[in-house]
Amino acid sequence: MKHFGIKASLFLNYFVFAILLNTVGVVILQVINDYNVSRVTAGSLEAFKDISIMLFSFAVASYIPKFGYKKSMLVGLLAVNIACIIIASFHSYWVTPLLYAVTGSSFALIKVSVYSTVGLIASDQKEHTSFMNTLEGFFQVGSLTGPIIFSFMIGFSKWTDTYWIIAVLTSLALILMYFTKLDESTVHDQAEKTNILSMFKLMKRFAVWLFALCAFLYVMIEQSLNTWLPTFNKEVFNLDEAHAAALLSIYPASIAVSRFLAGIYSKRIQWIKSQLVLLSGAFLIIIIVLFNTNENVQSALTDNTSIPFLSLLLLLTGFFIGPIYPTICSIILSKTEKVKQSSMTGLIVIFSALGGTSGSLVIGLLSQNFSVHTAFYFPLIPITLLGLLLFPYKKATDNIKQNNAD
Repeated sequence: MKHFGIKASLFLNYFVFAILLNTVGVVILQVINDYNVSRVTAGSLEAFKDISIMLFSFAVASYIPKFGYKKSMLVGLLAVNIACIIIASFHSYWVTPLLYAVTGSSFALIKVSVYSTVGLIASDQKEHTSFMNTLEGFFQVGSLTGPIIFSFMIGFSKWTDTYWIIAVLTSLALILMYFTKLDESTVHDQAEKTNILSMFKLMKRFAVWLFALCAFLYVMIEQSLNTWLPTFNKEVFNLDEAHAAALLSIYPASIAVSRFLAGIYSKRIQWIKSQLVLLSGAFLIIIIVLFNTNENVQSALTDNTSIPFLSLLLLLTGFFIGPIYPTICSIILSKTEKVKQSSMTGLIVIFSALGGTSGSLVIGLLSQNFSVHTAFYFPLIPITLLGLLLFPYKKATDNIKQNNAD
């Protein structure tokens, strides 16, 4: 496989950070019990992570080409490695927000560098899209693995010992990245021209605005479903909390499977055709589930074999929406000058974060004022809008001459 070393390194980087970023819920419960902090204080850990990702992406994304993609990834991995050792060694609440502030800032370095590196090693747009889907598939695998590792360590030892395992993984990622060769000469020659204004200059492009809307809508769909699926299963299908939480693992698993598959077929199928089919599938699943249920609670779950089929079907929406995000990101990145791909990734991070927060909030407001069943009609709106926006998005990106400077 061409570029095997750097690809393996990028996969491992994303896998490790997925574990850290997607176990906040587990950690919140543990700090409440161990350190006797309030729910509000514990809940702020999510903000330490998300805000640091957004702010650091905005501040440094455009300067990463000057510093170097490889160096940036090494710094991010080293910072997280040290933070993991600290939280495993010092049993106090204050190290937990420190960990997530460091993790968020480091992930900004990692994501910008990883996405930009894909542009260096991909030979064309189809290979770029294929690799992006596989990369994001590994991220989902990490999301699934994290809670399993924490669960094992909580039962076997104590939850903070999990970070010794993560420290070992980051050390392996650090060593692999250090000894992997990455040719950045194509961006170093023009890196001096990049600064924070580069991000704003990209916003002059109509295609970038269309992408921002598409990314915002996609993450709104994914996060609104991910956040509220357990509540839907509990209130509509009357599943107990344990089953509702356990079933949620099917959702990211289906996203991971679909992205790995997209990594294969995206080299052969025109991207817009596959995305429209996938969006249609997600739309139909939600319609089928909602039309065949109502706001009245269904029959109670009495054993493991009586999990409603419609509950499982709804979780499979992840399979149909999974490849959309890495694909639309790949399209705009592959049409952006290599030296500006870090700035573009900064915009990706910002609009993705805004979409995720908005989706969860809207579903929460609707479920509070009506019902969670009624609230689940909402994702149909961004699904429809995203499907419609893909047509002008394709036209706008097709009109961009790849790697053509402003």
